[in-house]
Amino acid sequence: MSIIQLIESKILDLNFDETPIIVISGPTGIGKSNLAISLAKNINGVIINADSMQIYKELKIISSQPSDRDKKIISHELYGIKSICQKFSVMDWLELVEEKLDVIFNKNKIPIIVGGTGLYIKSAINGISKIPKVDNDVLEECSKLFEKIGLLEFRKLVKEVDEEFIEKNIDKQRLIRAYSVYLQTGKAISQWYKSSSISKIYKTFFSILLEQDREKNYQNCENRFEEFINKGAIAEVKFLKDKNFDRSLPGFKCLGVNWILKYLEKEITLEDAILLSKRDTRRYIKRQLTWFRHNFNPNLILSI
Repeated sequence: MSIIQLIESKILDLNFDETPIIVISGPTGIGKSNLAISLAKNINGVIINADSMQIYKELKIISSQPSDRDKKIISHELYGIKSICQKFSVMDWLELVEEKLDVIFNKNKIPIIVGGTGLYIKSAINGISKIPKVDNDVLEECSKLFEKIGLLEFRKLVKEVDEEFIEKNIDKQRLIRAYSVYLQTGKAISQWYKSSSISKIYKTFFSILLEQDREKNYQNCENRFEEFINKGAIAEVKFLKDKNFDRSLPGFKCLGVNWILKYLEKEITLEDAILLSKRDTRRYIKRQLTWFRHNFNPNLILSI
């Protein structure tokens, strides 16, 4: 029995009351996209991106977005739809997914959500607490305050209003988000998570987790990163540098971006940039595997 036949058989065995959304997840570089394309061909599927870096149009190569050829074979949604300088949250993603689901189901096609961003996957399946949107002037005020007083002092401000949140989050964007929510609503963001209603995009999911020998996964990612370099990843990062984007933006967390920036600024060699990017990728895979182990309960685990 092929992998595709196995998936179809497992879905039939569960006897869902309605057509399920299929979720394919697993660590980076394991082959999620290839499996999704093969499956979509067989079940009349449409692929929806669940990778937070593949949202950005400036990161086509280094975030490993689907090729133009792949997009011609199967419909791909929510890839390269935002600029790296635009705000984009998991709630924004969920709203776009909901819009796509209506169109996909109306065409009698099956949505296949594909990606390794844990928060996206978890929020799609379990839902997410609805938190009021923050006005742009409040966000701007918080951003200016952060730049003025710095990370440590701003962190103290957030701790004063939301100690529970501060225990888990030290990222600039998350801190600004937390403090802006408090200024907008007078209520800590951790309390909003607990008390607000859960919004779900859909009821029925069939989730697949891909697994692989870790060393093989590492090697695949290392080979893939060298392909990124050959395909033009350096020029892609140079564009970000030339545009002088704020380097605290989430898109700059894309694996390899900051090391290539250091190479372009003559702080390190290209060889070192590649080695350090590969090291970070291995560390990221470890974190992903830990997350999946504790937060993901798939219907099917596939070793590939």
